Amino acid sequence: MIGTLVEKTIAAFEVRRQFGQLLRGVEARKDRIIIQWHGQPVAALVPLEIYEQWRAQWDRAVDLLEEAATQADLSQEEAAALAKEAVAAVRGAKMP
Repeated sequence: MIGTLVEKTIAAFEVRRQFGQLLRGVEARKDRIIIQWHGQPVAALVPLEIYEQWRAQWDRAVDLLEEAATQADLSQEEAAALAKEAVAAVRGAKMP
Protein backbone atom coordinates (compact mmCIF):
# COMPACT_ATOMS: atom_id res chain seq x y z
CA MET A 1 0.00 0.00 0.00
CA ILE A 2 1.33 3.42 -0.95
CA GLY A 3 1.21 6.09 1.77
CA THR A 4 -0.47 9.42 1.35
CA LEU A 5 1.82 12.21 0.18
CA VAL A 6 1.76 15.10 2.63
CA GLU A 7 2.50 18.64 1.53
CA LYS A 8 1.89 21.33 4.08
CA THR A 9 2.81 24.90 4.84
CA ILE A 10 4.13 25.82 8.26
CA ALA A 11 5.43 28.99 9.91
CA ALA A 12 9.13 29.19 10.73
CA PHE A 13 8.51 29.47 14.46
CA GLU A 14 6.57 26.17 14.34
CA VAL A 15 9.38 24.55 12.37
CA ARG A 16 11.75 25.36 15.23
CA ARG A 17 9.40 23.67 17.71
CA GLN A 18 8.65 20.61 15.55
CA PHE A 19 11.85 20.15 13.56
CA GLY A 20 12.53 16.56 14.62
CA GLN A 21 8.95 15.51 13.95
CA LEU A 22 9.01 17.22 10.54
CA LEU A 23 12.26 15.49 9.61
CA ARG A 24 10.80 12.12 10.58
CA GLY A 25 7.81 12.80 8.30
CA VAL A 26 10.07 13.81 5.42
CA GLU A 27 12.20 10.70 5.86
CA ALA A 28 9.49 8.12 6.56
CA ARG A 29 6.55 9.38 4.50
CA LYS A 30 8.29 11.66 1.97
CA ASP A 31 6.38 14.68 3.33
CA ARG A 32 7.08 18.04 1.70
CA ILE A 33 7.05 21.11 3.90
CA ILE A 34 6.82 24.72 2.73
CA ILE A 35 8.26 27.07 5.36
CA GLN A 36 6.84 30.57 5.72
CA TRP A 37 8.49 33.61 7.25
CA HIS A 38 6.07 36.42 8.08
CA GLY A 39 3.41 34.74 5.96
CA GLN A 40 5.58 34.39 2.85
CA PRO A 41 6.96 31.08 1.56
CA VAL A 42 10.76 31.17 1.78
CA ALA A 43 12.03 27.58 1.86
CA ALA A 44 11.09 23.95 1.45
CA LEU A 45 11.94 20.83 3.39
CA VAL A 46 11.87 17.89 0.98
CA PRO A 47 13.27 14.38 0.85
CA LEU A 48 16.89 14.24 -0.27
CA GLU A 49 15.94 12.18 -3.34
CA ILE A 50 13.79 15.03 -4.62
CA TYR A 51 16.55 17.58 -4.05
CA GLU A 52 19.02 15.35 -5.90
CA GLN A 53 16.62 15.06 -8.85
CA TRP A 54 16.19 18.84 -8.98
CA ARG A 55 19.95 19.29 -8.80
CA ALA A 56 20.52 16.82 -11.66
CA GLN A 57 17.94 18.65 -13.79
CA TRP A 58 19.61 21.98 -13.05
CA ASP A 59 23.05 20.57 -13.91
CA ARG A 60 21.68 19.22 -17.21
CA ALA A 61 20.25 22.63 -18.08
CA VAL A 62 23.57 24.32 -17.29
CA ASP A 63 25.42 21.77 -19.43
CA LEU A 64 23.12 22.54 -22.36
CA LEU A 65 23.71 26.28 -21.95
CA GLU A 66 27.49 25.77 -21.74
CA GLU A 67 27.35 23.67 -24.88
CA ALA A 68 25.61 26.53 -26.66
CA ALA A 69 28.20 29.01 -25.43
CA THR A 70 31.12 26.95 -26.76
CA GLN A 71 29.69 26.89 -30.27
CA ALA A 72 30.68 30.36 -31.43
CA ASP A 73 29.22 29.92 -34.89
CA LEU A 74 25.61 29.54 -33.69
CA SER A 75 23.03 31.84 -35.14
CA GLN A 76 20.70 33.73 -32.80
CA GLU A 77 17.98 31.23 -33.68
CA GLU A 78 20.16 28.21 -32.89
CA ALA A 79 21.25 29.66 -29.56
CA ALA A 80 17.63 30.45 -28.67
CA ALA A 81 16.60 26.88 -29.58
CA LEU A 82 19.27 25.41 -27.27
CA ALA A 83 18.21 27.72 -24.45
CA LYS A 84 14.59 26.68 -24.99
CA GLU A 85 15.62 23.01 -24.87
CA ALA A 86 17.41 23.57 -21.55
CA VAL A 87 14.37 25.25 -20.02
CA ALA A 88 12.10 22.47 -21.30
CA ALA A 89 14.44 19.82 -19.84
CA VAL A 90 14.14 21.39 -16.40
CA ARG A 91 10.43 22.16 -16.53
CA GLY A 92 9.37 18.95 -18.25
CA ALA A 93 10.88 16.51 -15.81
CA LYS A 94 8.38 14.50 -13.81
CA MET A 95 8.25 15.16 -10.09
CA PRO A 96 7.95 12.15 -7.78
